[in-house]
Amino acid sequence: MGVTDDVQGSSVLIVDDAPENLRLLTTVLKRGGLVPRPVPSGRLAIEAAAVDPPDLVLLDVQMPEMSGVDVCRWFKQDERLKGIPVIFISGLLGTDDKVEAFRVGAVDYVSKPFQEEEVLARVKTHLRLRRLQVDLASHNVQLEERVAAQVKAATAFQLATIFALAKLAEARDDDTGHHIERVQTFARMLAGQMRQMGLHVVQLTAEFIDNLYQTASLHDIGKVGTPDAVLLKPGKLTAAEFEEMKKHCALGADTLASVLRRHPDNQFLRMGVNVARSHHEKWDGTGYPDGLGGAAIPLSARIVAVGDFYDALTSKRCYRPAFGHEETCGMILEGSGTHFDPEAVMAFEAVEGEFRRVRHEMQER
Repeated sequence: MGVTDDVQGSSVLIVDDAPENLRLLTTVLKRGGLVPRPVPSGRLAIEAAAVDPPDLVLLDVQMPEMSGVDVCRWFKQDERLKGIPVIFISGLLGTDDKVEAFRVGAVDYVSKPFQEEEVLARVKTHLRLRRLQVDLASHNVQLEERVAAQVKAATAFQLATIFALAKLAEARDDDTGHHIERVQTFARMLAGQMRQMGLHVVQLTAEFIDNLYQTASLHDIGKVGTPDAVLLKPGKLTAAEFEEMKKHCALGADTLASVLRRHPDNQFLRMGVNVARSHHEKWDGTGYPDGLGGAAIPLSARIVAVGDFYDALTSKRCYRPAFGHEETCGMILEGSGTHFDPEAVMAFEAVEGEFRRVRHEMQER
């Protein structure tokens, strides 16, 4: 019988307590271009496979001390060896024996006395199947890695585009500099600290915090529609002008919501809507645009509210100078339970020194 190139050189562990069967099967496999590894017991088979896993196992059912069924079970429980095909060999396989052989994980069986052509045909068939399985698994891994890389690249591009649009809106307010980047950083710091303190641990997953970091850049995106006369006014706003300024929350949220309707399962967009709309709501219900209070305000917006307030007050604006760190901290602590979520303020109090550091390192241009 000719040598088959695609499985030539494959290693086959032969396990049989009868020396004549080992000799016969060794001869048959060598003629077929395979590499036989004969052992006379189940214990030695396990030791040999542990040191150097074979490509396939020819396993006698009836053996003293450790049966072929026991050996097969051991193979299937070992993470490194469970994928190796096992073919039982026996002259005693009745229907029940065959069912048990397949139940414990065998892929086939050959009966004694051996027919050389049958043994080689079955062995090589299962070697080819195993090779195809390994190749398919490897291909799937490579495919998953390529898809993951493409998704990551596409996501990075989308986030960069969104951030650029947010910066475009921010550019109309010359005094805020790196406001967006700082608010992003503050939001991530607060969310991480709240999780560390055991607050909202179910909601504050790594994915939630990463989305929060990204969506914090969208909190003021609606200001793109705020008139310059209001946005850049050097003095105090009139009541009418303040009402115009307040519209940026709904405008930003509605714009993002229109995209969310086309992609309803996108959690990033959903959080972006919440942050843009509700970051000026207050814990006591006196904020805008909806007058939400307490836990009715989305957690993402409650967190961004603290970071945005801190950065807004410590930044110089066209209508006032910047407040100092200590003074701003005092206002945030005083606003706990009225303006701000008390738990977010607790987290802020724990990391306010880090806020000062970030504020110093990310100064205005």
